[in-house]
Amino acid sequence: MVTLPLFPEPYPNELFYSVLARYKVRCGLLPDKLLLEDVFRKKTVIASPEMPNGIARAVENVRPSTMFSATDIISKHTLFPLYTAFSEARIKEKMFTQMLACKNNTYTTSLGIATCALKQNHFFRYCPVCVKEQLELFGEPFWDRRWFGLFTNCCPVHGVHFVLTNDVIHGLSRHTFRPLLDELAFCSETQINIKYAFWQEELIAKATMHLVHNHHQFSFSQLTNFYHQLALERNFNRGHYLRQNDISHFIKGYWTWRWLKKLGFTKSYFDGNVASLFRKHRKQHMYVMHMIAALPFFNGNIGNWWDALTNSSIPSIQHPKNYSKSSFQHSEETLENWKHAWLILLRQYGPKAARYSNCDSEKLYTALYRADKRWLLQVNHQHRVQRKVDLIRVSWQKRDFAMCKLLFRALYEENDIYSPRRSRRWFLSCLRNSATVEKNLRQLPLTNKFLKAYSESYEDYQCRRLIQSARFFTAKNLRVNPWKLYRAARINTQRSISSVVTTTCGWCIDWIIKNTK
Repeated sequence: MVTLPLFPEPYPNELFYSVLARYKVRCGLLPDKLLLEDVFRKKTVIASPEMPNGIARAVENVRPSTMFSATDIISKHTLFPLYTAFSEARIKEKMFTQMLACKNNTYTTSLGIATCALKQNHFFRYCPVCVKEQLELFGEPFWDRRWFGLFTNCCPVHGVHFVLTNDVIHGLSRHTFRPLLDELAFCSETQINIKYAFWQEELIAKATMHLVHNHHQFSFSQLTNFYHQLALERNFNRGHYLRQNDISHFIKGYWTWRWLKKLGFTKSYFDGNVASLFRKHRKQHMYVMHMIAALPFFNGNIGNWWDALTNSSIPSIQHPKNYSKSSFQHSEETLENWKHAWLILLRQYGPKAARYSNCDSEKLYTALYRADKRWLLQVNHQHRVQRKVDLIRVSWQKRDFAMCKLLFRALYEENDIYSPRRSRRWFLSCLRNSATVEKNLRQLPLTNKFLKAYSESYEDYQCRRLIQSARFFTAKNLRVNPWKLYRAARINTQRSISSVVTTTCGWCIDWIIKNTK
């Protein structure tokens, strides 16, 4: 049984966001809140094109006898394969669970998108050539997920620059679904100037499309061996150590530094992110970093790069023959002397202070760490200093009095009739440490009592706006009807108005009559 008969089937590479937008058009431009209620049975789901959430509930509500599962939608109609291609397994699982549920989606912070300094796409855009093909094949346009790469500026299929729209992807209206049909209505074919992209941009776009279509589960720890092996094959090593400057120079020479700067790289940011991929992987990087770092070693061949990356039989790091661990091995007598000296420092200072007591102690710690790490950590654990922590570090009574005093000051300083709504959030925003106060209100009884007594409800704010309008009309010596007063006070009479607001309006009308000639 089909719950929503007008709900469309997703086209190949169509975003799930676009499917919902087309459903909105089929229903005669259905309001967005009603769309969320129909599909998700919840009005708080955020309309995210790249990584939407609530997919499991949507599939359950739309088609009980489903022809496509939530897993298929995530892998084939979102950007989950692209954004999580080089993430750890636990992060991928976390993102997958969040996209199934209706709770907040934290992909921008969990995947490192929020901290990336490269230029990112923030606007809806489309490829004009792809749109023509969509109209010929399907009879209607839709948002293709291959257009929404964060760091791509051209179509991976046709190599032309995208046409930017004026709509921001993550704007203030978080629940709006924008169909591509509306965007095309504002752009005629004569206004679109097709421009072909540079080869670097086209290569990155094609590699991005390859990631979208080939979501392969490879281990995150495998990346360290992969990049180390690439450097060794090009002889970018000095014994066991890699020559980071030579690697960086080789990558810059392939892409050209002018194009890398246009992408948003600086010298320090390039060395700290791209060149550091050839060290041990301790954190994840954006997918474009991996493309820029690895594709030059395969002369831009995407297939060879992906085959080498996903090959499960990548050999482990083989050290050169001239490398030996004998330089780190010491005689038992020397090691015993080091341990005896370290034990003396431990009894005198404790583990942390002993390490930084002088220059020789820091060198001694390093030598012991390399020679016998297990013994060092075990001894340090036995001699660790137990510090007494005072549990009552804050005088809540004193802080309560100070916060309440600041709130009264804000109340009296802004106690004019034209101030914004004095809500609980507004009072807390007047404090410098509002987050701490809000979190510990149970420890601040005076502050909590103040917020309950003086916080202005929405009814109170409407009454105050009525008084503002009444004073304005009285100053102009104008007598008005109640509907004019409501309109001046920005109160919608189409909705239900409380009795308190109605009574206040009557008082204001009487006051205007008495004070105007």
